Amino acid sequence: MGISGGLPGERTRPWLLVAHVAIGWGLFAVLILHVVSGRNPVWATLSSYALTDGGVGLLGASMIAIAVGSVALLGALRAAGHRLSRTTRVLFWAWSSGLVAAALFPASYPERFNPVSGQIHEYSCAIAFLSLAALGWTLPERLRTHPAIVRLTLLTLGGVALFGVSYLMPGVLPVGLSQRLALAADIGLLLTIARAVAAPVLAPEPQPERVPG
Repeated sequence: MGISGGLPGERTRPWLLVAHVAIGWGLFAVLILHVVSGRNPVWATLSSYALTDGGVGLLGASMIAIAVGSVALLGALRAAGHRLSRTTRVLFWAWSSGLVAAALFPASYPERFNPVSGQIHEYSCAIAFLSLAALGWTLPERLRTHPAIVRLTLLTLGGVALFGVSYLMPGVLPVGLSQRLALAADIGLLLTIARAVAAPVLAPEPQPERVPG
């Protein structure tokens, strides 16, 4: 049994292309930021990379790119014929909007003190993480019950729980590592959904006719 609502078709392919390019560019920008920052990725949060020269723009661009890719994925789901619930659409937009808001309002640090921006950044990140952790449970049944999506949905839930513990109890877990694990699960879920949308429905093989006699 396939997991897509139909063949991708001409309307679905452009959405999937935009989703893959945007998410891929966002990941590439984060990789470049890691290379040029010199920070310890185990303990340093991604938000702190904004303190690097040019870090605000590069980090913000990567988050906005992933948000654009996520919206494109939502478009691909609808173009493929999946009937999405209002909850699914809201969670997609909450995840994407949270990323954009977090990009526009950097975290506050003593070196760049802005408590209002810092508060908006924290709440936006929380909304984004929690929204994607819940998204997998609301997908149409053909997607929701697929083994790979089930595993990634559980990983996103575990990732946000792990990051929450490390954030609320510093020193118990490396906050930078737990955040990256959570983000890896999030991106993995998005890409797995994209692959599911692109997969054709497997038609049942025709049974040979029995010849009486």
